[in-house]
Amino acid sequence: MAAIGLLLPGSTLYPSIGIDFLQGIKACFASHQSSTVTFHNAAIGFGLNAEELYKEAEKLLLVHDVEVVVAYVENYHAEKLSKLFSAAGKLLIIVNAGAQYPAVPAGNDHTLFNGLNDSLCSWLTGQLSASTAGNKAISATSYYDGGYQHCHAMTSAFTAAGGEIQYNFISHFKKQEFTIQPLVAFLQSNPEVNTLLCLFSGDMARCFYEQVAPLQQQYKLQLYGSPMLFDSSPGDFAVTHPHVQQILGYTSWVPVLDTPANNEFVAHFKKEHHKNANLFTLQGWETALLIIHYLQHRQLVATVPGAIEKLKEQPVQSPRGQLRINNRQLVTGPAYLVSATGDLQIQVKEVMEDTTVALEEMMRQVPDSAFHTWFNTYLCI
Repeated sequence: MAAIGLLLPGSTLYPSIGIDFLQGIKACFASHQSSTVTFHNAAIGFGLNAEELYKEAEKLLLVHDVEVVVAYVENYHAEKLSKLFSAAGKLLIIVNAGAQYPAVPAGNDHTLFNGLNDSLCSWLTGQLSASTAGNKAISATSYYDGGYQHCHAMTSAFTAAGGEIQYNFISHFKKQEFTIQPLVAFLQSNPEVNTLLCLFSGDMARCFYEQVAPLQQQYKLQLYGSPMLFDSSPGDFAVTHPHVQQILGYTSWVPVLDTPANNEFVAHFKKEHHKNANLFTLQGWETALLIIHYLQHRQLVATVPGAIEKLKEQPVQSPRGQLRINNRQLVTGPAYLVSATGDLQIQVKEVMEDTTVALEEMMRQVPDSAFHTWFNTYLCI
């Protein structure tokens, strides 16, 4: 019987994130009739305390003798944790939204990085806006969301394609203080700039949608959004969705994907938990898929790196499409171009099945200089 360790996140923005992630993992194992696993969990909050994180991971390895530890944290924690797992001969899977550029430390042969490629989707959206909406745009984000590198990815893709950012709007991160009046003032003086590169999540996404709606019609604004603007996970969108005139952008997954794997996931989760699947249950489900395949390979090879190499040979079929593991042990999946209108009604317009080339193109433009950024796990505040 294999033991799995889970370091689960907490969030005031998305209070159910850890619970949803755990339910997604367990639902996947149940769906695959795999009852030969046990789970040992620890809460790690916002993913800021590196010493606490190390201590909890070490406890899972020493006390509970787990085969795999899943940590919902940003990739930078791997620099310290990977050494522990190499010494223990066990697998570490780091999971996050992928809002930072997917930097990978050296010596991570016992680590997989399973992000949702948020920065890559933002990069693709920046490219899209430059090719379809003209060469002048406004960057609009919140004080919180703008503190992650996906914001740089979106704007740098736009400028690399010949675009120019005319104005940077950064909102407050408390909804009681949220206002887009500075943006309104700019539009009044510059009505010819009607492309918005938008990056918001949670309650800030709702506030932005509500306040930008009349402006979108008045100034014929073309909105291009980050992945969380297309998400309806429990949070500030839980009761009613905001009204959207139209917004375009790339994302990694939406519940309406009409594929056998996604339909199975959505139906099974609904039947088992009597609620809709969301982004965090999806992350849990597909992380479990990676673990299931890894454990199968681990029975046949002598080492963790050997089992990881076997994983690289064959894509894993996730609800969001085929997952591939590259030479840096980053898990990548498809990117979907979607539109949202009305009551956040999502329509899938096209799909990029293999994002390998796009990922490498994005990584080539990452500056060598250090970024000023938040260190807590994205969406965990």
